[in-house]
Amino acid sequence: MVRIDRRLALALTRWQHPTGLRRWLAVAGIVALIAATTFLVWQTGGIRYAFSHIMYVPILLSAALFGPGGGVVAGLAGGVALGPGMPIDTATGETQAFHNWAYRAVFFLLVGGLVGMLGQAVARLLGEDPVSGAPSQQPLRQTLERTLQPPLPGQVPRRFSVLVAIFDNHTELVNTFGPEVGARLIGGVVQRLQVSCQGDAEVYHLHGERFAVVVDGERLDELRARIRAHAMEPLIAGGVPLYVNLTFGRADYPEHGASAEELIQRATIAADLANQRGERERVYDAGSDQTSRENLVLLSGFRQAVSRGELCLYHQPKWHLEREEVVGTEALLRWQHPEHGLLTPVRFIPQLESSHLIHELTPWVVAAALRDVAEFRRDARAWHVALNLSARNLNDDGLIRVLERGLAETGTSPEQLEVEVTESAVLADPEQARRVLGRLRDWGVGVAIDDFGAGQTSLGYLRRLPATSLKIDRALIQQLGGASPDDRIVESVASLGHRLGMEVVAEGVEDRATLAMARGAGCDIVQGYGICPPQPMETIREAFAPGPLPGRVEPSRYEA
Repeated sequence: MVRIDRRLALALTRWQHPTGLRRWLAVAGIVALIAATTFLVWQTGGIRYAFSHIMYVPILLSAALFGPGGGVVAGLAGGVALGPGMPIDTATGETQAFHNWAYRAVFFLLVGGLVGMLGQAVARLLGEDPVSGAPSQQPLRQTLERTLQPPLPGQVPRRFSVLVAIFDNHTELVNTFGPEVGARLIGGVVQRLQVSCQGDAEVYHLHGERFAVVVDGERLDELRARIRAHAMEPLIAGGVPLYVNLTFGRADYPEHGASAEELIQRATIAADLANQRGERERVYDAGSDQTSRENLVLLSGFRQAVSRGELCLYHQPKWHLEREEVVGTEALLRWQHPEHGLLTPVRFIPQLESSHLIHELTPWVVAAALRDVAEFRRDARAWHVALNLSARNLNDDGLIRVLERGLAETGTSPEQLEVEVTESAVLADPEQARRVLGRLRDWGVGVAIDDFGAGQTSLGYLRRLPATSLKIDRALIQQLGGASPDDRIVESVASLGHRLGMEVVAEGVEDRATLAMARGAGCDIVQGYGICPPQPMETIREAFAPGPLPGRVEPSRYEA
């Protein structure tokens, strides 16, 4: 019941003080109701019958929409309409006494005014955030709707921006110092933004850790500079100076939206994207928004894709330089989408990893990879297959059970399976990564550190990790040549890997020259489009089938 009352109150506040066409529609509707009520009272026999009480409907409606002034005007109009010109009984023509219609008119005025004041009080209550005391979403929408009114003839359309700020370390501070400090910090952020605005703009508290500011286009640069300056100062909460991190998204009118909803939504999208990418501020970009929408649609159809058999594994061979043969493949996920065609992991894996769906994907990938290992074994190929694991996978207690069950069901030797983890996945929780990877290594499963050189892996943790191979990031491999610093880095990494008892894999080998330099730098295995692009398993089996050159790659394959 409370929820229904709140929704009704919010609906009334949304229509309170309507502007433009809505104002004239509301006025016309109220006038029509007063006229219709007057006609109904006359037609049904006069004021003595109960139909006269219907006049309260337009009075209350006017009070709710236009406040006390609207309620008083409608009450006066209703009192006059049912005043001396309306007989007590139309059949006899008996007229009303003065005190009769005057009392009714005064009562109509009082009801209209009081209900209008009550409506304003409810609007203020619902339009103010209880934590920060700042205006909330509804006042922001009303402000934008008034601002978005078409200019008068000869006037230049007003340009302005909506800034949405995210207090992105608020949860961390609440977890450390408690909810009371968190509430004080919310109020402190609002005060800081208000001080930064210096009366040039209003600060709104959207919800939770999100705030909004509407800034005139001419003052945008000045206001942004003031906000950035104030944002560097710590807030004092509980006697402790605390750093507050604010990330901003911006949507400009009219470039990024023509309505209040569009501008708020798109400024929020920009703020979220800036927060995800570690940026301080980002302007809305339609391309990023479209990508987000497409990804959400893809995410919603993922479970159906699994049941319909739209997922498949491609394999990219790993070529051993000394033995001159394929020693394994890396399994790479593909989604044969009925509308978007063949999708690579970059289109959907990041979204899956941010949801619990990644835990549904992992068993499927493990089962599919182990089936392919069995197919390779039937061809007398002792190739291992590598699977990519994310930080979410390493923190999933069910990963070990899934791998153990899959190995047992397919009869696959653990030595034919390898897992690849990136530096970032290891650094997310080094001790957990060490425990999980150590367990797999004890079984005999190979462990590869992927994209080495792209992040900040501690050499101390590298020494402690039970890794069997080191995959040098493609960005370093593709810069080889010309006695560049990258050449010395690759040589050093290869030497380090060998000293730690690991095989060294060069990723991103695209041509014969890069292959030769990877060999010269001391790499053991190469992988890349110059060897073979990712292909379905059957294609890989045919390309590397026993024949005149069993297990060997023709020189032309090294061409880009």
